[in-house]
Amino acid sequence: MRQTADHDDEGLQAALEREGPMNLARAIAVMERHGLDGMVLGDPVNVFHALGHWPQIGRTRMGQPPGTFALIARERPGQWGLVTSRFLHHYSWADGRDRGDVAVWLYTMLGDEGDETAAAVPATPVLPRGEEASRTAAEVHRDAVSLREAGAMTALGDAGGAIVAAMRGLGLWGSGRIGFDHPVIAEVAARHDHPGAMVQANNILREIRLVKSPLEQALMARAARANVDALNAVGHAIRAGASHAELQALFRIETAMQGNTAVFLNVDRVSSDLSRLKVADGQTLMLDGVSQFLGYHGDFARTVFIGEPTRAAARAAQAAAFGWQAVREQLRPGLRYSEIAAIGETAIRKAGFEAAIGFGPHSVGLAHTDEPGEVHGGFWRKPDIVLEPGMILSVDCPTLDTGIGGSAHCEDLVLITETGCEPIHPLHDPVIIV
Repeated sequence: MRQTADHDDEGLQAALEREGPMNLARAIAVMERHGLDGMVLGDPVNVFHALGHWPQIGRTRMGQPPGTFALIARERPGQWGLVTSRFLHHYSWADGRDRGDVAVWLYTMLGDEGDETAAAVPATPVLPRGEEASRTAAEVHRDAVSLREAGAMTALGDAGGAIVAAMRGLGLWGSGRIGFDHPVIAEVAARHDHPGAMVQANNILREIRLVKSPLEQALMARAARANVDALNAVGHAIRAGASHAELQALFRIETAMQGNTAVFLNVDRVSSDLSRLKVADGQTLMLDGVSQFLGYHGDFARTVFIGEPTRAAARAAQAAAFGWQAVREQLRPGLRYSEIAAIGETAIRKAGFEAAIGFGPHSVGLAHTDEPGEVHGGFWRKPDIVLEPGMILSVDCPTLDTGIGGSAHCEDLVLITETGCEPIHPLHDPVIIV
């Protein structure tokens, strides 16, 4: 596999075996700010963020109600809860981890019949066992992890009963406020007469994710470096006559060679996977590529000159790069998103550029845009977020003008520090010339 020398994939995987990537101190502070005593999470991305485990349903049954849940109690930091079926605990959770800091509640079937009766976890094997000498390393490990739960009074008949038992076990069955991220969790709490308040926490969880833990910062840097290398490879391979679909296919190949998974490649402001338009000699075009590594996203954009650009396109590329540098020099804690856009706009106008550049800041993490929203009639609008240390930020700087001979863009990912910002991947020339 072609990977840059500074990728430490094995070390990052080992870290995720030990802990979830969530910034726990941030989570406790945000829960305290919103008056939450704890959270019960079922969305696969939130289970992963808390425990470092992607539930199988997130890959095989997207859109269905969850069957694996993570629990966090504010007064018990570092003591996590897991609710899942006995089969998935053996067949999925056990793989790649052996943790004693996660309390486990197991159920037999999905559903909620109202039965809260707990029984002992059986000591019998989860799957039929053949000859001892023929068992694989994975089978031996799974059996050991499953056997550790044997005898614990944490076996329930169905998922609803297990959620209730877990909430009781972690002290979340009182009169306080409990955050949830999927309606089925609130429905279970209501059916079993939870005495407290259940609070929709999707925005709260995104608020937690704004400030990255050291592990998240390392995962983001890994994803970003590979994404940069992949997009640069595509940029240098472009020739007149190549179609958008061909370039997108090449990006998927290049990201895979770097150990990432492609999410999208925008070519000349076109994001459609069906675009068969071809690039032309003398065209200027933007490439904006996003790919992910273990759920964390890289986001990088550059301008490509295919032959000699028009004067207007060349000036637009200069404006995008100049504006991003001016913004990057001013990024610091306390700055608002709205102020970032104003800094960029003021800088390019003072420098004499006429191009229309859209300065668009967004937090990047477990999604391309990973930040809370302002709720308006059930819809989300972008809030005027204030920068904090530990955020990883992109500021999109695409040209908005049409009829100039193409498009231009310049974008990197930076970590907000105590005094400013620093890039999380090597910076490259703002223009690729082929």
